[in-house]
Amino acid sequence: MKKIEILVIGRNPAIMETVVRLVNQNDQWNAAGALTDEEAIELFHKYSFDLVLLGSGIEEASEIKLRKLFNYQRPGITIIQHFGGGSGLLSNEIMAALDKKAKEEKPEIHFTDGMY
Repeated sequence: MKKIEILVIGRNPAIMETVVRLVNQNDQWNAAGALTDEEAIELFHKYSFDLVLLGSGIEEASEIKLRKLFNYQRPGITIIQHFGGGSGLLSNEIMAALDKKAKEEKPEIHFTDGMY
């Protein structure tokens, strides 16, 4: 089964390392971290990420720029924010975002039995 690829963007190297390590503890996920906008954009172009996680410390202008660029290049890419709170909260935020995306992408099917 293909792993879920997650791009983690933050500004604090120690926090970035911790978040990437926590994400990678899940056997179904693979995370890469970026500390700058340029690094994040380069990684986004190089790999096919399923989810982008924005950490604390990202300036509003950078967040707006990254969101616009990522959504332009991959419409519908899931982008979430994480400001801390431990590994349980982090996992729950990622799972909730992935579940929401899966529900949005699932086609709606209606069955009728021919009776009106």
